[in-house]
Formats: sequence, C-alpha cells, structure tokens
Amino acid sequence: MTDYLMQRNGVYYYRRRVPEYVAHFDPRKFVRSSLQTRDRREAMRKSMIHNDFIEEYWRSLVLQHGEASPKTDYKLAVKRARTFNLNYRSAVEISEAPIDRIVGRITHVSKELESTDTVKAVLGGIDKPNVLLKDCLKQYWEITKIRLVNKSPIQIRKWRNPRLAGFMFFIDVLGKDKAVQDLQRSDILKFHTALRDRIAKREILANTANKNLGYVKDILATIALDNEIDINFRRLFEELKFKMEKNSRQPFEASYVQNTLLKGDALAGLNDEARMLIFAMSDTGARESELIGLRKEDIILTGEIPFIWIQPYEGHALKTPHSDRKIPLVGASLHAFQNQPHGFHRYSNSDTASTAINKYLRENELRPTPKQTLYSLRHTFKDRLRDIGAPEEVIDELMGHKSRGPKYGRGHLLEKKHEWLERIAFDIS
Repeated sequence: MTDYLMQRNGVYYYRRRVPEYVAHFDPRKFVRSSLQTRDRREAMRKSMIHNDFIEEYWRSLVLQHGEASPKTDYKLAVKRARTFNLNYRSAVEISEAPIDRIVGRITHVSKELESTDTVKAVLGGIDKPNVLLKDCLKQYWEITKIRLVNKSPIQIRKWRNPRLAGFMFFIDVLGKDKAVQDLQRSDILKFHTALRDRIAKREILANTANKNLGYVKDILATIALDNEIDINFRRLFEELKFKMEKNSRQPFEASYVQNTLLKGDALAGLNDEARMLIFAMSDTGARESELIGLRKEDIILTGEIPFIWIQPYEGHALKTPHSDRKIPLVGASLHAFQNQPHGFHRYSNSDTASTAINKYLRENELRPTPKQTLYSLRHTFKDRLRDIGAPEEVIDELMGHKSRGPKYGRGHLLEKKHEWLERIAFDIS
C-alpha cells in the first residue's frame, strides 16, 4: 500500500493511477486525495481505507457499465467519512446537530474543497438509498450464498423456505413499500403482535413464531450491514421471544422400544432400510438426516470398536459444527449397519423416510401417545444416557449438541463413548 502514498509539504496523500480496465469509465489519469496527516503510520491506515473504497467504486463502474448505483455512491461516502473518523450523516441530520459539530465537520474539509467526493462524504451530500422490504430477499439470497456452500439442493430448500415464509408474513404485516431505514421498534412490535395472534389461533406454535422473529432479524441485520444502514436490528428485536411450549415430541419408554419396536414382528411391514433406520436411530440417537447422509466410507465396521462418522462433505452440510462426531455402534445400531454396510440409499432425503415411518407407526398403533414420532427415539436415547448418570458433556458430544460449558481439548475418546453406550445398548438377540 506504500506505493500509493506521496508526500507534499509534509502532508501525506493517496495517489494511484486509474487502471486500464476501468479507464474508459473513469476519465481521471490519477486518483489523488489528501490523507490530512504527517504521520506515516496513520497515512498507511487511511491509505488502505481509501484504496478499499476506490476499488469498490471501480468495480461498481464496471458492473454498472460506467454509472455507479446510488447504493454504491452511498457506501463509498460512508467509507470516506470514516477515514476522517466521522460517522456519515445526511445533510438534514448535520443541519440539526449542535453548531460545534457542524464547524468540526467543515474543518475537516477546509483544506480539500477541491475534492467534491470528500465534501459530500463529510457534509452529507449523498442521499441514503431506499431499500424497500419487497427488495430485501433478492439481496439477502445473494449476500448469503456463502452460507449454503456444501449444502445439497434439498438442504438449500429447507434453509430458504422458512426464511421466505417468515419474511413474506413480515411484509404482509408492514407493507412491501416500507423502507428498511424507516423501521422502528414499533414496527417490530406490530409484527410480534401479529405472530402472537397466530399462536392464539393455533395457526403456528410459539417455537415457529420465535424462528420467524430470528429469520426476519437476520435478514434485516444483513441488509442493513450491506447497505450501510445505521440501525441496530439486534436491539430492535430484544426481549420478544415467546414462551416455548413443552417439547411436543415425547420420548418412548426404553422398555417399549426394547420389547415392542425391536422385538417380534412389529416392524415386519416396513421395508428393510426403514426398519434398519429405526434400529440405527435407537442406539445412536442420530438425526434421520445424519443417518441417511452417511456414505460407505463413513461406516467403519472393522476394528475393535465399530463406529459411524457423521461429517460434512461436498454437497452435504451438517446442521451445526457440533454435529460432526463419531458414534460407536452397539446393540441395535451395530445390527443395523451390519445389515446396511453401504448406508441408506432408498430414500432421497430424511423427510421422505420419516414420513413413511411415522405413517407406519401411526397406522399400526405403535405409538403409545399421538405426540411420539420417529424423532422421539433421539429423545429416548438422551434419557437413557441420563438415567445411567452419563456426564452431560458426553451426552452433548454423542447428540451433536454444543456443550454448555467451555470446551477444552479434543473431546472424549471413542473407547470412553463406547463404554457408556455399551451400558444402554438394546438387546436384539
């Protein structure tokens, strides 16, 4: 970055030749701007900021075929103001400020009146771009592409759809032409009230409403950050969570799983893969999607302790970073993978599998209560570990949950996890 520094009468300037690829859009031979400092270290810091926004400006010219968008003009003005340790304020906001602050801003540009860009940045000459709610999702999908790396098409759909539904309801409540920068706490409270009404009408659960609040908050905060909109949406959404209902998925009793589901002919009407999926879930506690996502190389049946390795790979992401784990195979799960050494490939995704299995359990009266589903086996697994006094951090590691306390070291050895699982293993003899 020192290549772009020059000194004149002791004052440092940023100076850079306009590159050829953008020369037909930017007629200047050189970009030059006073850094208003005689200190070389401070000059280097400011030069890096200047270089960042000038390169962004050039990129925008290329993308817009020579015309920078209002959004780009505004973002560059915000960055230029920051080089003077100022927050960007519109001309109206500046005019309403105390006189000493106005004088302070004018002082910053008194030596650089030839630079209209600096004057606009410091004195608020660029209007904030209007970002309407109806345009937010298009921007959000583009900005968050990086979050979807390694996700399969089905995982992408499951990630996008609830956010789409939540934000579209937000638009229904406030109107599509509402500007993001005009949103206030009262608007968020209006959305909160609409969600509460839907809970009261039993249209949605409190858990769903809380997720919608989180989705909308994330979308607005992401848009605000990308568009240099100075609103703290995290704060606007504070203390709005609805009280959660008790978990609607009740666990099976361990004795019921042992004596009814895994013994006899209760599951005889299911295909082999669906039946083995129940066996696998019973003694691993893994999510359906994790089991169906296993590849042949993730199933290790050789060695002293057979295990499965739930890990991400290209085209298959995990729910959380903590979901990456190794689970020893014992009892029912060992039986399952000895019968399915290449994994589960009959079902294209976990939704299809769980729908088929839950339908079978329901139609064959294999649920002691209506609130029990295939996923209840995961809760049963956790309860069984607690019943034998397994440490919470061991349980969290086996379940793929974030540990409650600080995490040190590499986690528990496979042998230690195997010891705990051996104590709860179902008998399938």
